[in-house]
Amino acid sequence: MAASRLAAAVAAVLLTRTAPAQEALTLDEALALSRAANVRLPIPALDVAAARERVSEARAERWLKVAVEGDFIYAPPNGYDPAITNAGEFRLQAVGRQILFDGGARRAAIEKSEADVAAATARYRIAEKDLDLEVRSRFSEFLQAEREAAARRDGLDRLSRYRTSLESRRASGQGVAADLLKIDVRLATERSSFVDAEARRNAARLILNDLLGREPAAPLALAPLPAPPPPAGLDLRAPYDRAPEVIAAVSEARSAGADVDTARAERRPHLNLSGDVGFLGSDTSRLVPADLLVVNRNATFGDRVRRDAGYSLSLSLAWPVWDFGAIRSRIRQAELRLESARRNIQRQQREVARQRAQAQATLQSTYEQIRILSEAAPSARDSYLEAESRYRGGAATAFEVLDAYTASVDAAVRLSDAISRYRIAEAVAARWSEP
Repeated sequence: MAASRLAAAVAAVLLTRTAPAQEALTLDEALALSRAANVRLPIPALDVAAARERVSEARAERWLKVAVEGDFIYAPPNGYDPAITNAGEFRLQAVGRQILFDGGARRAAIEKSEADVAAATARYRIAEKDLDLEVRSRFSEFLQAEREAAARRDGLDRLSRYRTSLESRRASGQGVAADLLKIDVRLATERSSFVDAEARRNAARLILNDLLGREPAAPLALAPLPAPPPPAGLDLRAPYDRAPEVIAAVSEARSAGADVDTARAERRPHLNLSGDVGFLGSDTSRLVPADLLVVNRNATFGDRVRRDAGYSLSLSLAWPVWDFGAIRSRIRQAELRLESARRNIQRQQREVARQRAQAQATLQSTYEQIRILSEAAPSARDSYLEAESRYRGGAATAFEVLDAYTASVDAAVRLSDAISRYRIAEAVAARWSEP
């Protein structure tokens, strides 16, 4: 009964995996899909677009600004003192303003915005590389769980056939009851491990589907990867300054340096030029003001318009002299942020170096494990078949058969796990070596 239930469970899993049939997805296709459909990348992409708009804004601040301005105050003669209110006033002007000198604040603003663009672009590249790493990792985990499930399924099939032969021997009167109990315990353990491998494959499928912008529960078939290449072919010696983490740190230091220049510009004189052209007049309670009628008793509204039309120019200077140290404090804060940003560059460089060295060491050790296990796995399988054959001939014990079976399955599982770890280490190496 146990063997029949196992066979039914395995058949159900096989049917689930093969229906509906679909074309296997390669790693390159998965990477392309994730970059096109993943919901993570648009967020840093929008940050890059916003940073570029701030560059345009900072550059536009250097030039003349023109605006139409106006106001209207109605104050009848019996309301306030006419000498103070002029019986109301109105203004409609085109006003232009130009900063002649600001101590370098606008130049620093442009430098800061350009540095922010570089930092945002580097952060987008970091997000893109992190996404590639996660896709590669989940891809490898899916294939590893699939290979492990296949190895355990094959082992369960062999162990079930072995159990069937024991049932036949017991039916013929041989004393193999204890051996059958051992086989049943091993079958239960292997079924549990098989279910665990399938669960890990499904977990990787859910995550990978989400990374590809698909429904998490959608079916997924992946094309197998080629045999792992020797780690000597990977170049982990790219300059540290090309790593996006370092580029982002350098750009943030540039931005902090621009903040220092902006704070220092507050100490310098600021010179502004403004001009206006339009209409400016008083006494909004009459079409023709009284003061104009005093000069000309026949004055009309047109005379008022001509009198109120005009233009003016003004030049203003502002130079801070004393503020109880407020500007000095702002400068010091900016200098401290700059020092922190510079130290962060060194930290990022060391992190890149550590990640590369760790990936290289993992690749070398894991590749050696793959080489050893690739030779051991076929031998372990042959050893199991040989032990089972000797048991049938009465020259081996059930313990020897189970031991050989365990060694055979463990070798296959450890090989698939080593290949997966190598692929993930390879993805980590690419994450930290490519610009």
